[in-house]
Amino acid sequence: MTLPTMKGTVMTFMLLAALFTFSCKGKEEDKSIDATSTENTGRDVTGDTSTATSPITTTTDSMTVNEDQLRDAIKDYPNVTATVNNGEVTLTGSIERDQLPKLMQRVQALNPKKVNNNLSIK
Repeated sequence: MTLPTMKGTVMTFMLLAALFTFSCKGKEEDKSIDATSTENTGRDVTGDTSTATSPITTTTDSMTVNEDQLRDAIKDYPNVTATVNNGEVTLTGSIERDQLPKLMQRVQALNPKKVNNNLSIK
């Protein structure tokens, strides 16, 4: 192999390595809808664009999640409704895909027994 050919091969390899490195920078990995939920149902819940919301309701007195904290956790998500039943939080409504992980972190921080994610992704 001659020197100019070797230089060309090395330069091409370095260019491809740089392109590969920078083409992946800043892209988030694909997250499925159930990636942050506590229960993976394997179902597709896309397509619902309803905007109806209702207040948080309590069905029992013995719960581990504080209603005020839950209300505060979902306040930035107007299309999301949360209900509490026996320490289990059920999320309904619709949400943008990129907002779902942050909402789930907020709800999980309240230490519920379980989170039922019935949200549809816009």
